[in-house]
Amino acid sequence: MICGNVATRKKFFYADIFLMTETYWIKKQSQDLFDKALELESEGKTDEAVVSYQESLRVNPKNSQALYNLGIAYATLNKLDQAISCWRRAIWLEPRFRDELVKAFAVDDELSETVIGEDYPAYIYQKAA
Repeated sequence: MICGNVATRKKFFYADIFLMTETYWIKKQSQDLFDKALELESEGKTDEAVVSYQESLRVNPKNSQALYNLGIAYATLNKLDQAISCWRRAIWLEPRFRDELVKAFAVDDELSETVIGEDYPAYIYQKAA
């Protein structure tokens, strides 16, 4: 009986190691693509940066920083609908981006309601529920 328990624990141990390793490589690959996008953006290659941000998000859809920066890239390309969509998702994943947007773009009240929603605090509390 004891041997069975040890074998079971070994299986779980190796499964945990596998998941941790897989998670590490997913995050690393996503971060590498994100870094590439930042570099492309700094070189003025916004279209290529968009593709790299999208690839980063394909690997790790919960990368809120990539969503936020993708929104900035879309705004630079004057694709405001896509930018707003990215920013909404980024705020949903990471509420601090709301303040970042307000500071970075001096977002006026009308645009703030479009991007953030007029009931921002309620929106955050709904997410937590």
